[in-house]
Amino acid sequence: MRHRVIRLAVVATATFGLAATTASGTYADHAAKQCKEGYFCLWEGPHQTGRLLFAEDAQVTQEGFQFPDQDGIEPPIYPQSARNPLPDDFGCIVRLNDLPQFEGDEQEVSDFGDHELDGSRVGSLTSDCG
Repeated sequence: MRHRVIRLAVVATATFGLAATTASGTYADHAAKQCKEGYFCLWEGPHQTGRLLFAEDAQVTQEGFQFPDQDGIEPPIYPQSARNPLPDDFGCIVRLNDLPQFEGDEQEVSDFGDHELDGSRVGSLTSDCG
């Protein structure tokens, strides 16, 4: 009887773990799909998971891009990850300032692709090329 209870507990734990892994993988896939190709996106969680907090079309073409400045994000957001659509050969970074009007402390997102952030406040953002 005791072995039967232990086996049942092991099976239940393994099933729960598999369900949790599958659910988180599905949620991560869903979050990634929310960020359309060519969009600059910020997520609530690490590794592009959790709620999508910000998504803006960078309108990337072979010749350049048109990424509008966001001088007052209200309410402020606290992202832990980002996706940058700007190709490396543009020589651009995206500056994330903690206060509106590009004031205060800043984080930088450089290089194309996915990035991890520290969860600091973002109240404005702008691209900086050069």
